[in-house]
Amino acid sequence: MKITKNALKLLCIGVLTVLIVIQAASIVRIHKIEKNLNNASYNVVNQNDDTNIQQVQPSETAPTETEIPVHKTIIVLDPGHGKSSGSMTEEEKSNSGFVKNAAGSWGDWRHWKSGTIGQDCEGSGCNGRAPEGRGCWYPIGDGDRETEPEINLRNALAAKSHLEGLGYEVRMTRTSNEENPSLTRRLYKCYPNDDINSEPDAAAYVCIHSNSGGGRGSAYLALGSGYDHKFSNVNYVENGNTLGRMINDRIISQTSMPAYSDGCYTGLPDLVLFHKSPITIAYLEIGFYDSSSDLAILESESDEIGKAIAEGIDDYIKQKG
Repeated sequence: MKITKNALKLLCIGVLTVLIVIQAASIVRIHKIEKNLNNASYNVVNQNDDTNIQQVQPSETAPTETEIPVHKTIIVLDPGHGKSSGSMTEEEKSNSGFVKNAAGSWGDWRHWKSGTIGQDCEGSGCNGRAPEGRGCWYPIGDGDRETEPEINLRNALAAKSHLEGLGYEVRMTRTSNEENPSLTRRLYKCYPNDDINSEPDAAAYVCIHSNSGGGRGSAYLALGSGYDHKFSNVNYVENGNTLGRMINDRIISQTSMPAYSDGCYTGLPDLVLFHKSPITIAYLEIGFYDSSSDLAILESESDEIGKAIAEGIDDYIKQKG
């Protein structure tokens, strides 16, 4: 049979077309295989020099990074004083944690009974240590102040903001000047849900005050010795004084406030909060609000003071690891 040139040409075109289709199908199949391989996870297990490959399906219930709870370090900030006791009703005093002694006076007991937490000494069963000429009782009126409560609250709120910026959780003992918790009740913030029967979960308790009576500058009040409640330990005094120093060093280096008494005052080692705090405690007297120079700094540099407090706390927490 004679094949014309046109027929031969058509035959060649047909053959080429078939080859192209076969090649295209092969490429598509290869791409599908590669895709399946890329979507699979493999676990290589070596046993007796043999390599076995097992396909592992990703778990649908595996927690994502955002689902993993983050436990923040807790700091308690205590802006000292508050609402004047003369403006508080008896119901407010009771609800704020103040108690009456046998003489009918409202206030706080200075100590827990030795070896306990939550059991007021009521004048006995404690280490007997009290300021000269004073006893175990701290009358509510001794905590009354003018001007200072607002200064303390402003500095504490600034410190709270900066601490939260550093990743801390902050608990405040009060958030307005219409509050005045007892000294004992303020310490409840060291515990989860204010439950004094549980273990404290806060890392540090920082009292924020301002001084008066003539003088200038900022200092921390040093702890002494003789604290004997349930959570007292050999490092209680050292840790508290280290925390106080680190914060005060930041204040005098980062603000216009000078140091008072070399930055440390040792004359009040028997404060109620020192005797009752279950965790590391620092007590600051930032400037003298009855000094016009210090008051001007307290009023104009509250954010800088708060930042210094926060960074001093952060210094301590990082040092303790």
